[in-house]
Amino acid sequence: DESQKTLMWCLCCLYSSEPQNPVELKANSWIRSLLCHLLSSSKWESNEAETSTFISTLGYTSADYHCHLVKNMVLSLVTELRRDQFNGLNIQGRVSASRVNAVSLFCLPLITLPDLTPLLETLLLYHGGASKEILSSEFLEAVNEAFLKKKISLPETAVFSLWLRHLPSLEKATLYLLDQLVSMQLNSLEEVACVMKDSLLPQAASHPAIFRIVNEIFKNALLETDGTPEVRTIIQVFTQLFLQAHQNENKQHKFPLKAYFPYHHQPLVTALLRRPFELPATHWSAHLKHISDMLKALVEDTN
Repeated sequence: DESQKTLMWCLCCLYSSEPQNPVELKANSWIRSLLCHLLSSSKWESNEAETSTFISTLGYTSADYHCHLVKNMVLSLVTELRRDQFNGLNIQGRVSASRVNAVSLFCLPLITLPDLTPLLETLLLYHGGASKEILSSEFLEAVNEAFLKKKISLPETAVFSLWLRHLPSLEKATLYLLDQLVSMQLNSLEEVACVMKDSLLPQAASHPAIFRIVNEIFKNALLETDGTPEVRTIIQVFTQLFLQAHQNENKQHKFPLKAYFPYHHQPLVTALLRRPFELPATHWSAHLKHISDMLKALVEDTN
């Protein structure tokens, strides 16, 4: 600790309070960065009396210093977790599940802080060797809540990972979208589509596990509302957006339709998902009759 403190005093002596040229400006920036790193990693960092002298020497306010401190902590944790992902089967070098869980709990009061976003993303995409969820449920719920209320912005991959690893968050996001669309005065299908795309649910539904949950919630909403026009419109637009996202998927990553409808009659599913522009207008009536015949046959088999 004494040698570290001596080093920090030496850096303070090198710091120029009135830089005269670009070299001194660059040196000051480097000294500030290094001192912030040393302060955040030292055992006496929490001692206000010890740190205040260094902070004032650098011309920082306490708020400036703590902002840099958070950035350094985030960078350190992100680096640690990403390096752990590359360790693969190297068990000795792995970050323990309890530590990852503790980091997720540490984030709770800071989730809406923009500087924390890289750590949130890294945690949501992190998959250790544990067989059960290692991130705290409180963390996953809080991130989902902040995302739904537009308090934070996250990459699509991080949001999809959140919904895949925490079913209650996916259910809440779907119900939140339904409530939002029903309560809003939307005048066109384009406006409905815009709100849906912004929620990321149609894009996320390209993953079969997410699609099946969202589809089940929509089906229940349709039954509970006796098929009101608003709910039918929501399902219609969602289906169109889902099909667009599915069509745009890279062939290597595209799931077969059976993965989305595992318990349905596959020829009927394929026929229902054929869009009008995919057929000549002269074949539309024949296509509809084909669907009608299949439905009749399925009903008769069921009876």
